Amino acid sequence: MNAKLLTFICLAVALSTSCNKTPATATKRYHLKGKVVSIDKQGNMANIDSEAIPDFMSAMTMPYTVKPEGELDQLKPGDAITADVVVQDESAWLENIVVTPPAPVSR
Repeated sequence: MNAKLLTFICLAVALSTSCNKTPATATKRYHLKGKVVSIDKQGNMANIDSEAIPDFMSAMTMPYTVKPEGELDQLKPGDAITADVVVQDESAWLENIVVTPPAPVSR
């Protein structure tokens, strides 16, 4: 077989296999401020009433998976929180949850 032809075949095979790889989806993070509405310990989820998240979504109440699982134990309905919403592929979850102190009442 001709050396040029063999080189061409090798390049064609290498390019065709590299073109079939699906690119990795980038993980995106958004800052959430909201209030815990309810906790589902079995489902490892918290239902959060959140403010609008710029460049992501309008204000709404929705359930979020909590990672790591142990962070769910620090939450109770009524808690004001901040957290990171992590979005990867078709999944979203909360990380780095911080229970914030209630705002002082002004008189």
